[in-house]
Amino acid sequence: MSSLGTAEPLRHERVVGHGHDAYEALRARVAALAGAAHPGLDLPSRVTMLPGEAVAVAEHGHEALALREVLDSRGSLTAGECVWVGMAVAEALAALHRVGLAHGTVSASAVRLPAGNVLLSQLVDGSAEATAADDVAALGRMLESCANGQDAERVRAWTEPMTHEDASMRPTASMVARALGSCAPAEPLQIAPRGVASSVRASLAPPEGVRRLAEARTWRWRRDARAWAVRFAPPVVAVAVIAIALWALVGWWAGRGESFALAASPMPGREDPLWVARQATWARFDGLTSGEPEGLVNWTASDSPARAEAESTAQAVRSGRMEVEGLVASIAQLNEVPLAPPQPDAVVVRVVYSLSDHVVTLDGRATPFDGYTQTVDLELVHGNDGWTVYSAADVAPGA
Repeated sequence: MSSLGTAEPLRHERVVGHGHDAYEALRARVAALAGAAHPGLDLPSRVTMLPGEAVAVAEHGHEALALREVLDSRGSLTAGECVWVGMAVAEALAALHRVGLAHGTVSASAVRLPAGNVLLSQLVDGSAEATAADDVAALGRMLESCANGQDAERVRAWTEPMTHEDASMRPTASMVARALGSCAPAEPLQIAPRGVASSVRASLAPPEGVRRLAEARTWRWRRDARAWAVRFAPPVVAVAVIAIALWALVGWWAGRGESFALAASPMPGREDPLWVARQATWARFDGLTSGEPEGLVNWTASDSPARAEAESTAQAVRSGRMEVEGLVASIAQLNEVPLAPPQPDAVVVRVVYSLSDHVVTLDGRATPFDGYTQTVDLELVHGNDGWTVYSAADVAPGA
């Protein structure tokens, strides 16, 4: 199962650490994993010390296509495909959990798709402190990020319990594997051969990972920034699409049909958060639909989730990767939500809006969306430039 030598790495070997301590720890981990025999687990066959004390593990599924690559190429999965992937991963996790182990790094990069099957890999990459409940939450977030539009709403109804803030309230992996089948009929993932065009598009996709932003202040009441996961966002495709979901809110005020092209410079009224919230949505909509995204960033706070998403969206629009067509929006309600306790430099503005039928094209893939009504809270902060948008969050119906 393990070896210590200076052999060159094989094709299916992957460097995962460095030094003798890492070698011993990984060898112990691989030995423990051997007890979790399951066809859906990419169990390492050996641990090897390479020249320079690099430590590698042999994983026979390492050469298979990753779910991340499929998402970068296609953009999203159907609800049925999410169920097919999710059930397989949940069953593999259940096998791990039965022997007292946790994966610790469930993601689209850790899911491999060899010959029409699903294989959970990267079994030695997770934190030693990870728990079974952490794995279930990570699987839920991954599935949410895989779907788009109405499929995303359908999948989210089943993944919300998986991502419950209280870990003790989350279902087990075994329960998830059984329950997901009720979400939609399982549909094996269709993987089209990658051509030149799709390869180029994939190379333009932002790398997977978490952008670490400045810590939120004490007044920030939505720490997890569910901010950008609204109905037509495929979050995992790119940060840009997540931004569209929330900020392509309003192009028309009370049904008026003119376009609101706003200047990039500060405008009168920056001391009125309601006015800023309205102008920010107009600026965002104009930037998304006009193909001139310079105004996307101007109403966001520095070092904020809103700024990070706006910059990614602007780049996607400017490069032609993203287009939004046919989107007409109207505001039904705009009001301030009291904070408890009140904060002098933070305000939440609740926006209730309606979107028409529209089409979002990302990397050449056009996805139509039916019209719908949604409620969103915009969190504004006050600084030297007056009020700016810090983040945004979807509001559950009836809140």
